[in-house]
Amino acid sequence: MKQAVIVLSPLLFSSGIATLQAPYDTAEFVSLSSKKWPSASEWVSLNTSLGGRLEDLRPWAAVCYSSDPLFDYDECQTVLTGYDNDTRESVPAALLWANWEACGYGNGCPLNYSNPQIIHDQVCRQGTTPPYSVTISNASDASTVVTWAVRNKVKLTVKNTGHDYLGRSAAPSTLQVNTHTMDEISYISEFVPQGSAATPVPALTLGAGAQLHNIYAYAGMMNFSAVLGACTTVGGNRTAGYLQGGGHGVLTPAYGLGADHVLEVEIVTADGKIRTINAFQDPELFWAVRGGGAGSWGIITSMTIQTYPVIGVGASLLVIEPNPSQNLTALAIDFIALLGKYQNELVNSGIVSVLVPFEAQYILNFYLPTTTSHISTLYPIFAELLTLSSNYSVISNTTSATMFASVTAAETENIGPFFDSVNLYGASNQLSSRLIPQTSLSTSTSIQKVAEAIWAGSQILNEPFLSRPPGTFGAVPPFLLGNMPAATRQKANETGANPGLYEAAWHVVYAMPWTIDANETTNDAIVEAIHCATDPLTALGIASSYQNEGDAFEVNWQQVFFGYKYANLSSIKQKYDPGNFFTSYKGVASVTDLQAYQCYAEDFQTDP
Repeated sequence: MKQAVIVLSPLLFSSGIATLQAPYDTAEFVSLSSKKWPSASEWVSLNTSLGGRLEDLRPWAAVCYSSDPLFDYDECQTVLTGYDNDTRESVPAALLWANWEACGYGNGCPLNYSNPQIIHDQVCRQGTTPPYSVTISNASDASTVVTWAVRNKVKLTVKNTGHDYLGRSAAPSTLQVNTHTMDEISYISEFVPQGSAATPVPALTLGAGAQLHNIYAYAGMMNFSAVLGACTTVGGNRTAGYLQGGGHGVLTPAYGLGADHVLEVEIVTADGKIRTINAFQDPELFWAVRGGGAGSWGIITSMTIQTYPVIGVGASLLVIEPNPSQNLTALAIDFIALLGKYQNELVNSGIVSVLVPFEAQYILNFYLPTTTSHISTLYPIFAELLTLSSNYSVISNTTSATMFASVTAAETENIGPFFDSVNLYGASNQLSSRLIPQTSLSTSTSIQKVAEAIWAGSQILNEPFLSRPPGTFGAVPPFLLGNMPAATRQKANETGANPGLYEAAWHVVYAMPWTIDANETTNDAIVEAIHCATDPLTALGIASSYQNEGDAFEVNWQQVFFGYKYANLSSIKQKYDPGNFFTSYKGVASVTDLQAYQCYAEDFQTDP
């Protein structure tokens, strides 16, 4: 199918460095304490126009605080049962991770993840929970909300499941737009974008509330495959967020980013207009939406993506233990370097690698689409590993060229459960990350430096836990995700996605969970450690990051998250949102000192 071609500045391409544009406008939003906050009659008017779907919001756990006016023993039992699982997804006042519900240490309404129970000696505080939420059902509803919010200068936050590692699904003094019930999924065997005469292709249209576990189940029932994510709690608006960030998954090395497969988007922009955008209608905005960052362009109400016939997935699932009598640090670094030696070939062959190196045990998984890749590509790695049997023991090996009959099977039986298991819903969680370019894995010297930097970052991450303070779970390994878009590297400029994604061989993620048992000193040390974990890689000149799984406190975020495309994204932002109404935290044209973002400053005091 013919794709849109956006002409970017030749200067930007030749230099490879972004011209970092200042925000074009600072949107003026009212706050709850402002005399200009909408009157009761204005809120009644909005509620009436949407059929009574506006509701007051208090933190979900308020009913479990005995000092709170909302305390209710019976309702609290429901909260206790669902507090540490994906029940949180459907609750307007809940996010998946408790730290993003708070406005700095001690300024939220959490329960203890490890043992949720009624709280008798603390006060439930509003934190980042918006004062109001409105559930929308379609683009017309979204247009009504946007028009009202612009007129009344009320900032919007959009939430489906609350799966946002930067905490952007909630903010104080905002109106939450809840898209969770917009869960329509439909398969179109011959899809043609509006306004075009393109050759029809099979496609899938997703409502803003569709969730990945339902999408994969539907794909299995209808016998097709699509390029989607791994964590099944990602929902439609976060699927939209996933695609707006670029989007990687098990098919990405062989087929490209999720953003590469978007055919059409329904979006409500700041002027309240419902737009159907594609390569032929509003092509600049379509380019920006596909990878140019979540929340900056409008409210996405649906997306249509290209699909493929059923794709089988081969896999090799290994558990490896280093020799405990040797230096475990040296062995971990050497093992990372061992995989790094083959990583470019793996990703260029369409094979996903996942390495999770705990100090005393490594999880190493490979996934390969049977349509593009062959298990024999792994044989040299296996052979070299056998020669190192005095250093490493293979404790478990499950390998099959045809392990999963489809992507749906791979996701629902293995990949999804694995990634869901490491996301402790209801605890606090924060990430930082770096994209390792293929050029950094091109020589034995550069590979060794990268391996040492990755492990040094892990040591920085885990430093706060050496004394095993309360509220922590012990040492956490780095995640080395080898699922970058080698197949579409030459098409990097056809989407607004960070060019670092297309250049990468590895996506290295540092993450840390903790609970409310951690005191303020420990809390601050954790946040600082996560932020600093990428410093050793940055010192090597590796400074690009995938925003959807990046650091909320990234300093040079324009360059890190958007690369040389930032200037063009800023220009498109100015065209479609000149008032910067859809300002998103550290998104294009972000204004980070807004009152709605005050909680980020509380969370990390040294953030500039």
